Amino acid sequence: MTDSNRDLTIQTGTYVPSVAQEMGVLHDEHLFTLFLNRPRPKQWSKMTRKAYHRDLESFTKFIEGTPLAQVTYVQLVEYCYTLQHYSPATQQRMINLMRSLFLFAHRLGYIQRNPAVLIAAPRVPIRATHKRSLTVQEAQRLLETAKRLDRAYLMVVLLITTGVRVEELCQGNWGDLYEDMRGNIGWMVRGKGDKDRPVLIRPDVWALLQEFRISNGLSPDLDHRDKTPLLFTRRFTRYRQNGVRDMMYRLSDAAGLSRRISPHILRHTCATFSLEAEAPLLQVQRQMGHESLRTTERYLHDIRELSESAGAYINQVTL
Repeated sequence: MTDSNRDLTIQTGTYVPSVAQEMGVLHDEHLFTLFLNRPRPKQWSKMTRKAYHRDLESFTKFIEGTPLAQVTYVQLVEYCYTLQHYSPATQQRMINLMRSLFLFAHRLGYIQRNPAVLIAAPRVPIRATHKRSLTVQEAQRLLETAKRLDRAYLMVVLLITTGVRVEELCQGNWGDLYEDMRGNIGWMVRGKGDKDRPVLIRPDVWALLQEFRISNGLSPDLDHRDKTPLLFTRRFTRYRQNGVRDMMYRLSDAAGLSRRISPHILRHTCATFSLEAEAPLLQVQRQMGHESLRTTERYLHDIRELSESAGAYINQVTL
């Protein structure tokens, strides 16, 4: 019986079980499972759920078997210090997950105090999008280098022209492609939160996809029943996200670029190039799968930042 329940029993002579006891939560492992699988207004994507599982495993490994009810504030501070080698965004995610876990346990009555209530996650600086996008020259060099390798070339082309996330590229199937009433080829992308969004496949990219299929002995015709990966390895297996990242790193090194290019940089490049070519903001938002228009507007702000700078108006002196 918990301290609060003892006090209530003394005062009223009646024992009132906590929500956790009513639900039969008797140990930490059960609570962790309940926490990760609880109903939410907005369900986590598979990738988010996987990341949270890893984060929770990292935290439980750190406390080394200490029951959740006995974890102290000092331990949580020490845990936060062990995360300093991660990026601010990763630190923020891991700390916020830990804080949510203790809040969940406290609200259920599983623990009587919340030692994480004074823990704060670091703020993540908003990085300028132009620093994460390729310049036109960089994109051209990357494409020219990738042309020597058919799969790498198709990978770069798809990422730059569609702006899909790397996990969306890896999960894409040939059967996800379709033709609309006007003859346009679309790709129904399964995005975050298992939300589908249509993405245009340009005619030149469609021709490349068909050539890739033919060269590998597959039919180039659309078939919604075809579950083969949209882009596959030489062994006809699905690419893994780490494999795509490694390929992009090797490609950027071979192209002689001053930085290593990740698949996400190509996603940023798609948004930047689209807005630079005066694509409507709402169209870019739908293409990228941004939940908030403010996310898309950041790209537009960074594009116009220098051309609309106050310094351009200084004309009182002759240099």
